[in-house]
Amino acid sequence: MTRRAADARDARIVVEWITGRHVSFQRAVFCSRGASTATAGASLGVDDVLFAPVGSPVETAAHVVRYDGDFGDIGDVLHVAGHAVELQHYSAAAYVELFGPTAMRFLDADGWRAFLADADLARSAGVFTSPMTDARLRLADAEVFSAPFTETAPVSVHVRADDRVTVGAQGWAIGTLDDVDRVLSMPQPRWAAFAGVVEPGDLIRDLTSRPWLARYVGAAGLSSVSGLAPTDRIDGFGWSALSDPCPGAIARFDDPFLARTSEGLLLISPRTRRRQRLSETTAVVVATLHASVDVSDAVDRLAQTLDLTVVKARALCGEAEERLGVHCGVSIEASAAIAGGEA
Repeated sequence: MTRRAADARDARIVVEWITGRHVSFQRAVFCSRGASTATAGASLGVDDVLFAPVGSPVETAAHVVRYDGDFGDIGDVLHVAGHAVELQHYSAAAYVELFGPTAMRFLDADGWRAFLADADLARSAGVFTSPMTDARLRLADAEVFSAPFTETAPVSVHVRADDRVTVGAQGWAIGTLDDVDRVLSMPQPRWAAFAGVVEPGDLIRDLTSRPWLARYVGAAGLSSVSGLAPTDRIDGFGWSALSDPCPGAIARFDDPFLARTSEGLLLISPRTRRRQRLSETTAVVVATLHASVDVSDAVDRLAQTLDLTVVKARALCGEAEERLGVHCGVSIEASAAIAGGEA
């Protein structure tokens, strides 16, 4: 592998590590300066990644990504894979001059509250703020929102200079380097990645009352890269294709987005960015599926909304699923029940 190819691979790994969406590897361990890097890497396998300072001793089967600089405080710069990545507080990211790729962390409860305020604004008015739409900014650990109450072994941990191990950079402490084998296999709720900066009770309450946060993060990203105008609206954020939504479900975070634009009604894939123009009727079918817990629920809602027979409504729902890749949503009640169990 050439140096350029290796740097490109490591750069991709860095982005995945920051956002929490691991595709190129399974687990990541970030060793802060002063931590025992040799011990940290001993438990990792070939599908894992170890971030270690340049020059530190390492003995591991994992892929090693060397870095220089620091990445713990506001304004710190991580030099890795031929790139410089700056760290900023979420609340301040919109007001500082950006020189290149920048990671945003909440860092404290104020940062978390600022994020929620921006999310609520987008939900009610369809306005996405610059921290979430600037292509140079990446929200750290954003993947947590796709399933915050799921319990899994940590996919990313940080080893501090005092050898404490935390869930990611913003999570709570789960042990020390002396028992790294145990902490890497001990299930944690995914929201624990934020529990070092926000009280767990507040986290659970805020996440339970906003089960659409993963959809919000996806919509903001779509608004950033798809060239949507400020007056365009994404379904569920300041606009709905349904005149009387009353949803029993919320759209899956990775399902296609329905948008009302100057070009008309569009369905946009969050993965491929492919756009499909829709008729008013098809847009209602898509929105109905997203707002329904299952196909039977969607058929009943659609038949009533468009004054159709059940047979016709079922045929339209089937076509939307098969041809457009649209799915029924996730039950709001089920999400609340899972959160209640966590509480």
